[in-house]
Amino acid sequence: MTAAPPRGLATLLHGGTLAVAVQIRGFAIEVVEGPDAGKRFEPRSRSVVIGTDPSADVVLNDPYVSRVHARIDVQQTGYVLRDLGSRNGTRVASVWAREVWLGDDVAFTLGTTTLRFRLLDAPFELALPREESFEGLLGRSAAMREVFAICERVAPSDVPALLVGETGTGKELVARAIHARSRRKERAFVVLDCAALSPTLVESELFGHEKGAFTSAVSAHEGVFERADGGTVFLDELGELPPDLQPKLLRALETGEVRRLGGTKTIKVDVRVIAATNRDLVGMIAENRFRADLYYRLAVVQVTVPPLRARRDDVPLLARHFAERARQARPENMADDLDLDRVLGELRDYGWPGNVRELRNLVERASILSDLAGTGAPKPLGQAMAEVAGRPPTLREARAAADRAYVEDVLKRADGDLDRAAEIADVHRKTLERMLREQRRADTSDDDAE
Repeated sequence: MTAAPPRGLATLLHGGTLAVAVQIRGFAIEVVEGPDAGKRFEPRSRSVVIGTDPSADVVLNDPYVSRVHARIDVQQTGYVLRDLGSRNGTRVASVWAREVWLGDDVAFTLGTTTLRFRLLDAPFELALPREESFEGLLGRSAAMREVFAICERVAPSDVPALLVGETGTGKELVARAIHARSRRKERAFVVLDCAALSPTLVESELFGHEKGAFTSAVSAHEGVFERADGGTVFLDELGELPPDLQPKLLRALETGEVRRLGGTKTIKVDVRVIAATNRDLVGMIAENRFRADLYYRLAVVQVTVPPLRARRDDVPLLARHFAERARQARPENMADDLDLDRVLGELRDYGWPGNVRELRNLVERASILSDLAGTGAPKPLGQAMAEVAGRPPTLREARAAADRAYVEDVLKRADGDLDRAAEIADVHRKTLERMLREQRRADTSDDDAE
């Protein structure tokens, strides 16, 4: 096993050509004062949650410590202590702190407990899964396999999770993978896109509404928390949540209760919340556009989903996956592909600003072009990819892709209910049925691997 040149606290360890582990400088947390005085913890994780909840990595028995009080994150350049919206706060050297860098021998206080952070000489290793898939996710790169390992570790817990990454990286698929490995896997996984609805509709979709709550509320409606009871709520585009709804969401997270719009009674719900964003929420907090307490309440576990340019080893794997799916959709039309490797080689240095979604769309558009090769033999997919990669989509292709993506999204948010989907889209049900018939060749990529 060999080590790559260190670029910070984390170093990749290789077995041959495959990265098999991440090596991180070890650290310890000593309890100096409080009910647990004398205890010492040596975590072996990039992210360490401290609190009274049994699922925490460092469990304290201090009644003034919150269930999930604080978290220590191992970043490439140092160790960061973050308060997670606790009741009684976190102090470092008598100063209240939301987020602070830790050095060796730094003491900090949670509730009535004082702890000391110690750096160790001996490193620890985080093994990377050798498998190239995890509950529908695909990846052989070290970056993606570390995501697999994090998902495996956090899935059994019920604590909230925040997925951070650029548009098109597959954050919803990561959320679905976590749900699929959790004890809630047999229950509902309900999605709410905070950016897709008006503020009034977002509140209604979150918490539900009673009949007559607003002009078009002709019947009572369950919100995502009620529909996901026992399962998982996925809040996509969290950064777009209207400011006036942020305290209401925070209250629901803290109490496990919701109240429908226009209603008077509270409804108890049992859900795990996973949120995702491509926005800089910390920057938004500094600009008073996002609540710090909501952020820290949701970011108990934070998973960074890498952009495609940071996992270039995965491009051939993903491209072949999308190409194979295209072949299965049109086996009688598509030719054997002999030049896909060459095309991928030519795209090796491409930045993929649209990430996995862009790669998927490139293969989709190329497969359509290969179908339209004329009366002769179908055009190989690799050749079609080379042609498509050198030009932007046509207006027809762009419109078709946008329509397909919209219909898929609205059906997901309606849990496949066409009547509800038509209501959200503000169109007649028959319009959606027609679009679905026209899109009969549309794939199910949002439920497949990225």
